Amino acid sequence: PAALLGMFVLAYTGPGGGDAPDNTSEGLPSGAQDGKRIFDVIPDVRGSWAWGHTVAAMRGITCLAARKDVDPERLGMTGYSAGGVATFLASGQDPRIKVAVPLSGTLAWDKSALGANAWQHELLKAAKLSVASPEWIKMMATLIEPQMALAALKAKVFLVNGSMDEFFPLVASNATWDAVATEKRLSIAGNYDHGCFQVYGKAMPGGSAAIEAAASLRARGAQRAWFRHHFKTDPNYAFLPQAPQVTFQGMGPGTLVTAVVDGGGAKLEVEDVRLWWSSDSGWVFGDLKMQDKGNGLWLATAPALQTATSIAYVDVIYVTKGLIPEKFSLSSRPAMAPNQAPKVAKMTACLP
Repeated sequence: PAALLGMFVLAYTGPGGGDAPDNTSEGLPSGAQDGKRIFDVIPDVRGSWAWGHTVAAMRGITCLAARKDVDPERLGMTGYSAGGVATFLASGQDPRIKVAVPLSGTLAWDKSALGANAWQHELLKAAKLSVASPEWIKMMATLIEPQMALAALKAKVFLVNGSMDEFFPLVASNATWDAVATEKRLSIAGNYDHGCFQVYGKAMPGGSAAIEAAASLRARGAQRAWFRHHFKTDPNYAFLPQAPQVTFQGMGPGTLVTAVVDGGGAKLEVEDVRLWWSSDSGWVFGDLKMQDKGNGLWLATAPALQTATSIAYVDVIYVTKGLIPEKFSLSSRPAMAPNQAPKVAKMTACLP
């Protein structure tokens, strides 16, 4: 991250994390006590491993803010998976965090658990708990509830997620996104999940490497664009486009999709505008390159997208005009039912 952003960076692990004596943090890991550490919220939510992870982040912010070579008014946070969850939780509690880029990690786990194969069910089962357990119910109503966790949020948020994430599916991503009342952007990596793409991706065009490359473009691009824009460290990102505005109109057996796309200003240009859709609650996503009709208007004709199991969004890739082009993407908020049960692979085998 330091080389990517050109900034002073502190990297940390959650309680019990790390892979060597010199980088292992204090406390019990998330898998301790058969995973009960994650759900240890009775009698106090501060017993949860997720909260310990969040406190570690805020202690890191304190360390950074104390350094003479760090501007305490330009502090940000980013993290992947549990690090993304901690990024949301810490940003919701600590006003010193000005900019946040959570990667493949959201709140609203109760939305994730709507699906029978949701990976949260496997974690609960290992801990001898279920969605009916008091620990889960309290955790969902307090620590992981987006409106509550983000009520005091001051940071500007750029959320990056995979369209097929088994831990944090788009239904949970949307619920978390909707609770963010500050300036925000979104980027969704098509057909990227939480690791199973290494299995199913082999049968897709370009293989699993293409899926991973697309996800990397979005994660790295969001970090570069968001931090450099808000911390004013790179003129290429002095202006950041708005997200595409998308409408869907039924046309017989299909759907006309219209996207109004921000051109990007003097330093950025649009490289690609693509519709992504699923007709089976997120199990598989197809994509379709949209047609440029001029003046920021892009069109595509797709299958019927106004059903109870459909999901659709538009993703725009921008590229800088400098000598060394850099890319990032902006996605529209996925259109889907608010309580749509996600169809995801099982945690134990990456299969249905």
